[in-house]
Amino acid sequence: MAKIIRILNHNAVIVHEVQDNRVLLLLDKGVGFGRKVNEQLDGSFNGKVYELQKETSKGPTKDVLNHLEPMYLEISSEIISIAEERFENIDRNILLPLADHIAFAITRIKSGMNITNPFVNDICLLYPEEYEVAELGKNIIAERCGYEINEDEVGYITLHIHSAMGEQVDEGMLVAVIINESIQQVERECGVEIDVHTLSYSRLLTHMKYLLARLRDGEVLALDMEEYTKTNFPYSYDVAKHIIERIERTIHKEIPKVEIGYLALHIERVCKNETNTK
Repeated sequence: MAKIIRILNHNAVIVHEVQDNRVLLLLDKGVGFGRKVNEQLDGSFNGKVYELQKETSKGPTKDVLNHLEPMYLEISSEIISIAEERFENIDRNILLPLADHIAFAITRIKSGMNITNPFVNDICLLYPEEYEVAELGKNIIAERCGYEINEDEVGYITLHIHSAMGEQVDEGMLVAVIINESIQQVERECGVEIDVHTLSYSRLLTHMKYLLARLRDGEVLALDMEEYTKTNFPYSYDVAKHIIERIERTIHKEIPKVEIGYLALHIERVCKNETNTK
């Protein structure tokens, strides 16, 4: 049994579920139509149910809801449903932060503000499946709001979706920033301009993605290529060493030296590929 404590619109109500003492958001067409606060809801509910916590990453849940049009909750829920079909295990607590972000994106569009995302290409390559879901979300937003978000915003939504799989939005952005800046360092050090659409770039990006994942999980590479690359590719080794040192300073964590050798191999491949195409 649940008691209505707030009616957001015809399609969204907040209830207090008595048995387990939970606050739930119910989303379904007409669920709030003709209802009243304190009204009891009995029986089964076939719509979408979200448990609401007191706090979100955007602040107290109550404050977020006070400044958020219910339509954005519905849009966020539709995007989460697509993500659940793709990934199965999704943290549904991204509902409010994602809805709040979409609402702010539409506000920026209406105000003529242009928010850029310099890491959108890296985000797309790092999280391709999440990016595909975000692209579908872009279509939902256009249908429901009448405004089309740009690819930069799609990148940010991608990070929200990725955060629902265990990594916070700021952590996902940190990965993209470190990789983007590292690629720029490779370009400066090697004197090349790297084409982000090449296979060698994609491999380097993927390697750095898993390098950071290994650090997060405490995994260490078994085969040590450090001496081999140091001897055979000294320039690429030095570049890799500088990148590793910069990552260490950024994340305040020591990186095993074995990682330098493998990163050097990828840098050597990228530099050689770009040099051969000139």
